[in-house]
Amino acid sequence: MANFFYLRTISRSFIFLLSVIAIACGKPDVAPGYFVAKNGNDSNPGTLEKPFLTINKAASVAKPGDIITVREGIYRESVNPLQGGTSDSTRIIYQSAQGEDVRILGSEEVKGWTKTDDGLWRVELGNDFFGDFNPFHTLTRHPEWVGVDESGDGWGWLKYGRWTHLGDIIIDYKGLTEQDSLQKLFDQPLTWYVDSDTTKTILFANFGDLDPNVSNTEINVRPYAFFPQKAGLSYITLKGFTVMNLASHWAPPTVFQPAAIGSNGGHHWVIEDNIIAYAKAMAISLGIPNENITGEIQGHHIVRNNVITRCGQGGINGQSWNSDSEIYGNHIENINYRRQLGGWETAAIKHHNANNLMVRNNYIDGVYTIDPQQGAAHGIWNDYRNSNWSVANNIILNTDAFGILVEANWEGPNLFANNVLVKSGIGTYSTRGDAWINNLFIESKHGWENQPWGERVQIGNSRWMQNVFLGNGIDTAIVEDGSKYVGNVFGDGAIVVPEDETAVVLSSPTNFELIKKNEGIGLRLDLGKLFFEKNMSLVTNDAIGLEFGFDATINKDMKGNSREERTNAGPIIGLVQGKNEIIIHKYSDKYLKAKALFGWD
Repeated sequence: MANFFYLRTISRSFIFLLSVIAIACGKPDVAPGYFVAKNGNDSNPGTLEKPFLTINKAASVAKPGDIITVREGIYRESVNPLQGGTSDSTRIIYQSAQGEDVRILGSEEVKGWTKTDDGLWRVELGNDFFGDFNPFHTLTRHPEWVGVDESGDGWGWLKYGRWTHLGDIIIDYKGLTEQDSLQKLFDQPLTWYVDSDTTKTILFANFGDLDPNVSNTEINVRPYAFFPQKAGLSYITLKGFTVMNLASHWAPPTVFQPAAIGSNGGHHWVIEDNIIAYAKAMAISLGIPNENITGEIQGHHIVRNNVITRCGQGGINGQSWNSDSEIYGNHIENINYRRQLGGWETAAIKHHNANNLMVRNNYIDGVYTIDPQQGAAHGIWNDYRNSNWSVANNIILNTDAFGILVEANWEGPNLFANNVLVKSGIGTYSTRGDAWINNLFIESKHGWENQPWGERVQIGNSRWMQNVFLGNGIDTAIVEDGSKYVGNVFGDGAIVVPEDETAVVLSSPTNFELIKKNEGIGLRLDLGKLFFEKNMSLVTNDAIGLEFGFDATINKDMKGNSREERTNAGPIIGLVQGKNEIIIHKYSDKYLKAKALFGWD
């Protein structure tokens, strides 16, 4: 599998190189394709010298093998590709020009706000401003769940915030929070309320100290940034864009799953190096398309090196159209940061019915809910009949519920290795065949449940091998059959699993501390000699004893360092007795660009 992914990546990189050379040399004929620029015109031929004005114009004429290069500027449109490629060598590539800031916005700037006598701001818009789609008239819930009752898990498992609208107001890259009454605005800065009828939409807002007529004030008006309306388009690449302010609605499983960016039932998409922010619900969907289509090939996507932030439901999700895919190198943070709407689908990464999914080297920080009993807030959610996943080298911090939740998988197997979870629990619900190897769990409580509905199985046949638990630990009340516990390390009060006869119990505190630096995230640990006294064996595929479709031997640590035949527990080798301070995650240039864009400290 690794060699296949490598060769596929090389072929794509060669295509991108040709495009870069074309821009640098001013020779668009080096590779077939089109150019788009803000000084262009859609009646132009789309060359470097005479570019199109809109991305959609290029999307309407692009053929397999074409490269669409978009020059710097703000493009207020929903890109609707009409064709896909036919193979990796003839994929259609949409890319920003090298080193240029290209933004696709689902919003329009709105001026003309007036200040009312009570201190709020008000603007009135005719409904023709929105055309056929008015997000301030449309509820966040999924439209195919209309008519369900107000109780239970109806509304597509949207538990709270059912009254919210798809509309959003963003001022100077700060998202306001909708309220369900005008009165609630007075004491809550950065909030808004909508009053509308059949002819107009009236928005009220508390902008705090900001003046909406001086600041950049946007309202979202489009549900998609890049999403083909025709299902099944394949071999498409989207690279290097900033995508913002989309009115994407709640996307549960079993029905059409929309998002700011989505493959809509296509296969072999590459979504990479983008910044995605302020999608009302989902950022990226690899899920169920908007029409019934069939095909022998599904999935085979790559989603890598994106920055996803401040989206209401989640970062990357999908069902059934997502197998044989890779999700890696993404920086996902502040999911549902406003705690405005949520339910059983809120997670940074969540997938159903996916086989052979690789979720590696992602950084997740902050997934929120108003109450874990009323809605999920997970980092990586492996949910329902998934198998042969490899979830490795991820760093997951500060989730209100589980950092990793594994749910309703009949016999897996699924591998979870070399991950670091801090203040983000571990969940195992009605699942079998999970291998937890060489992970570091810091203040991450384990929770389990045998779910009593449907045909769901009883927990069992799992492997917990050479993990490090600092504080909390595995719930020892768990009842499993066929499971194995080997060489786990327990410190800082973590409860020892009685079944682990080779456990290591640390006698001195580690004084663990997570530190945020300009260059990334660091970890401090004080380690006594007990941590090193018992050398651990290399965890091989045979030692795990589950039937993976790949070699599950953990022969490297989370930073890519080769493990020896004898090694220490946990995801990091090369630790020393005494004080340790290491960078466990270095911020990408893409994240630093997003940080500068949004004015983060």
